[in-house]
Amino acid sequence: MSDLQNYVNKEDITLTHPDLSKVWLDSGDVMRMLHCSDRTLNKLRSQGLPYYKIHRNYFLYKLDEVLDFINSRKVTKPKTK
Repeated sequence: MSDLQNYVNKEDITLTHPDLSKVWLDSGDVMRMLHCSDRTLNKLRSQGLPYYKIHRNYFLYKLDEVLDFINSRKVTKPKTK
C-alpha cells in the first residue's frame, strides 16, 4: 500500500504545478494529450513542435512549450452576424 501512496499522477502535476516550464512530458504523454499517433507527433515535430532529443528515439517536451505550440496553431470559427 505504501507504493500506491507514493505514486503521483501526471495529470495532477500538470493541473496544480505553479511553474509549467518545469513539467516535462515524454512522447506518450504528448500523444495522449493531443489524441494523436506517433506518426502525427513526428509530423508536428517537423512543423516546429519544440522537443529535446535524449536518445535515438526518446524525446522530451516541456509542457508550456507544447501548450504554446497548440495555441499558436488554433483555428477559430469566424463569428457570424
